[in-house]
Amino acid sequence: MDIHINRSMMISMLIFISLFLIVSGLAAQTDIPAGNVSGTWALSNSPFRVNGVITVPNGQTLTIEPGVNVVFTGNYKFNVQGRLLAVGTRQDTITFTAQDTATGWHGIRFTNTPATNDTSKIIYCKLQHGKATTGNYYDQSGGAVLVMNFNKLLISNCLINLNVNNGNPDYTGGGAICLWTASPIITNSTISDNNGTTGGAIICWTNANPSISNNIIARNIAWDGGGIYIGNSSNPLLINNIIVDNHASDNCGGVRCFQNSKPQIINNVIAHNHASYGGGIDCRDNANPIVINTIIYGNSADTGNQVLIETVDSDPSFLSCDIEGGKNEFMGSGAGNNYTGSYLNNIESNPLFVDSAQNDFHLTDNSPCIGAGADSAQVASKWYYAPAFDFEGNPRPHPEGSLPDIGAFENSLGSPLTGIKEVQKQIPDGFHLYQNYPNPFNPTTMIEYQVPSTGHVNLRVYNVLGKEIATLVNAVVLAGYHEIEFSANDLAGGIYFYRMETGSYRQTRKMLLVK
Repeated sequence: MDIHINRSMMISMLIFISLFLIVSGLAAQTDIPAGNVSGTWALSNSPFRVNGVITVPNGQTLTIEPGVNVVFTGNYKFNVQGRLLAVGTRQDTITFTAQDTATGWHGIRFTNTPATNDTSKIIYCKLQHGKATTGNYYDQSGGAVLVMNFNKLLISNCLINLNVNNGNPDYTGGGAICLWTASPIITNSTISDNNGTTGGAIICWTNANPSISNNIIARNIAWDGGGIYIGNSSNPLLINNIIVDNHASDNCGGVRCFQNSKPQIINNVIAHNHASYGGGIDCRDNANPIVINTIIYGNSADTGNQVLIETVDSDPSFLSCDIEGGKNEFMGSGAGNNYTGSYLNNIESNPLFVDSAQNDFHLTDNSPCIGAGADSAQVASKWYYAPAFDFEGNPRPHPEGSLPDIGAFENSLGSPLTGIKEVQKQIPDGFHLYQNYPNPFNPTTMIEYQVPSTGHVNLRVYNVLGKEIATLVNAVVLAGYHEIEFSANDLAGGIYFYRMETGSYRQTRKMLLVK
């Protein structure tokens, strides 16, 4: 009898506990009406259901605890005029999403946020199913995040995917992120599977100079600029990004540079992107990117697989890159004889990724990109430098004392096991500048030189009056045999001299241009 009563009491208690947990779970849900929000959204009150447009007012802060789910019940904006601290952890991310993924929500909007507020932080967050599809062209830009006339924002360690913007592609953009006169930091994030009018992942519309580093930007789609679109005097810094498998129905699958932009693109992987015009990089209307230590390989397009230079006023510079096909396969009106940008110490070899089909863009031990980068490079009067760390935070160069690798990852070897194109011969035991070939020539010729140890080399061309005509090499180069092309399309026929200087070594040779 006692046993029977105890069992009954136990069953009743279990039922009570279960009902209590269910009721408690329902009570934990927090409904947020339209209007101003601030204070703290605690995990114990998650999920937070947003039922209208909400705003963090100027001078106030909203803190969202790790693990919180923020669910928008309609296509509502999250305006930030004050400060947002959405800081999750690796184990407990914060999620921003929509109750109805077809309707979506309208993204986080920093529009004219006063600079007097401290930095907003979106860290270890998921931003999914944002849809910037209604309103004016500002409203229709930035599916997950719009930043306009504001700089103090950090986006780090986030997953930003499945977001959309829609509108006139001449005035809207940023399937995931739109930056308009804004220079935030975007780092260590995955921005994938977004769909935009212009800039499937990120658009830098006007005077946008963000730092974009250590991100995976993959499988994004747009009409123009599948991965990143850079336009209207924007000069972002792109470092250690993996920009792969993005698509554009019109111009440029990977990185499109437009209208007076001059981004710095250093130690990136730009591979397997596709577009109708310009698979990897596209330049138009006085766009002059500086591309250093970057792999541009395996991209495809109907015109310009790797690099398309649409207009003659665009002259991108490529230094110590691995570019499939080299500049001979550049396409567009600005290519060929019209291309006058710096093109130095580049290779054209298969980078030998570990397994690009499985999105592993590490370099195999045989990769020609190992040790083939530059720790510093000069374009015009400005010096540019390789980043101190790679995509995974490993020191660059690795090992110390070698030259950095081309691409986003550092291999632990100082040089590839099988050598690279320039060092396939035995390492020379002295300096030497060889006679150009062919000689006489019209309009191009090849100049070969050798250095017994890694060091800085200057190779310049002069006319008979001693006036410098061209700088062919002004960089640190690896020990070995090197070859560079000199083009004299714009020069008159006659005698010219080329001179190599490195350390105490000096040598000059004569060549003849026949026209």
